[in-house]
Amino acid sequence: MMNSHMMCRREFAKGAMGLFGWGMFAGALGGCSTVSGGSGPRLVFGVVSDIHFRMRRKNGKDTFEGEDRFRGALEWFRDQGVDGVTISGDLADLGLVEELEAVGRTWRSVFPGDKAPDGRHVERLFVYGNHDWEGFRYGGAAKQIFGDDLDAHTIRSDLAAAWKKAFGEEYSPVWRKEVRGYTFVGAHWTADKCKAYEETGVPQAPEWFRENGGTIDPSKPFFYLQHPPPKNTCHGPSLWGHDDGRITAALSKYPNAVALTGHSHAPLSSEKAIWQGEFTAIDVSSLSYTGLSFGDLYPFSRENDNTEGKLSATNPTKIMRRMSTGDGHQGLLASVYDDRIVFERRDFVSGDKLGDDWVVPLPAKKPMPFAFAPRAAVSIAPEFPAGAALAARMTTGKNRGGGNVKSEERRVLEVTIPAANRAGAGRVFDYAVEISGKDGGLDRRFVFASGFHRSAGTKEANAPTVLQVDADLLSVKGEVLIKAIPRNSFGVAGGAIAMPFALAAAGSAGTLQ
Repeated sequence: MMNSHMMCRREFAKGAMGLFGWGMFAGALGGCSTVSGGSGPRLVFGVVSDIHFRMRRKNGKDTFEGEDRFRGALEWFRDQGVDGVTISGDLADLGLVEELEAVGRTWRSVFPGDKAPDGRHVERLFVYGNHDWEGFRYGGAAKQIFGDDLDAHTIRSDLAAAWKKAFGEEYSPVWRKEVRGYTFVGAHWTADKCKAYEETGVPQAPEWFRENGGTIDPSKPFFYLQHPPPKNTCHGPSLWGHDDGRITAALSKYPNAVALTGHSHAPLSSEKAIWQGEFTAIDVSSLSYTGLSFGDLYPFSRENDNTEGKLSATNPTKIMRRMSTGDGHQGLLASVYDDRIVFERRDFVSGDKLGDDWVVPLPAKKPMPFAFAPRAAVSIAPEFPAGAALAARMTTGKNRGGGNVKSEERRVLEVTIPAANRAGAGRVFDYAVEISGKDGGLDRRFVFASGFHRSAGTKEANAPTVLQVDADLLSVKGEVLIKAIPRNSFGVAGGAIAMPFALAAAGSAGTLQ
């Protein structure tokens, strides 16, 4: 048990933070009441996903990418007085037993015997993802390490034995644990390869809820872990990696359910990473790297994305490469009170928050405040600071190529967009760029904002964004007006800045007139 001094210190600090966040939330919704009276949280736990420990062998020595990052997150969670830590899959990047064991060793280095320094029990709340199940198939890295002996080193060869070896506990495809009176249910990825959409990796979970759902206390929230996001929840219906909808149907019977998932690596800086409908869902991003490819702009795409499915045909003609988001290492701290759950979004690189805390009222009841439509309607648009100006030039560059499209030198329109970071305005997520012809015609392009996946105070989030497009694929020619429009993660637009420009030969430049 936690000693009384530690309990009081943690509850005072967390209670103060939670009430501040709750007050802001209540004001935004027109005055929700608080009933906890300043009491501390009943439960605190850390939330991460997709930690992707990757084994490297050099000169007979094994190292594991991701180990230091995971240890740092665990140490921060420890210092917040957590009662448990969740991981929503993809512990082992290559699906190797050695990687899973390294995860276990790192955990024990911070929580030896599953205990905090004051002797409190800290619960491991982990599930397998697709990389744990079949990561040895991805590329040839695992084969290069173990050769013909690879099968004996894969988690897939014996899921239960690997789990017991790494964590010292019995394996079950679906497990249930109680932490300080709150229920956690976890479902491992156990079937079918990754398909990017309509994932079927967790077939046992709906049956588990049919048989056991009635035993979960309906007066309290409970937390459900699986790897793929439930279909038609977080980030919308086109999110890369969503499941086939079976768990969405199962959880729809439980308004007190909170699903915590991974797989997509989509950023927690997006307000669409939390969703409410019949239940609550949060796609908790990745501690390893932030992803792209949301598919939310269909039939458009972003020029610095690498969209899949219906939009993949646009990739070969793009000039810009996929945006690098490998510096995105994210997670959450969850604090459960009698009347609310506070989710703090954390950038584990800068050490800052990724945005305002999400304060989910309890008990859950309709209308759900974290549904997309009502939040979009009251969301604050990003704005450019006073004096912000575009710059544009003609240059040359190569398109990506692919399929029947050759990669070759092209005429490129390059537009430099200053950061839409006016104080007091909303957070910019992407830009819509409209190029209209003096004599008619309109082209529209979208581009992720620089540092959209990082905390707002970082240099990355305050740097200009550069858009490059193939000038010969534009419908407009000659004299044009270029307009850049900042948008938040709901697509709500702020004020535009614009400049005239002549689509002339490469090497010419234009500035705001």
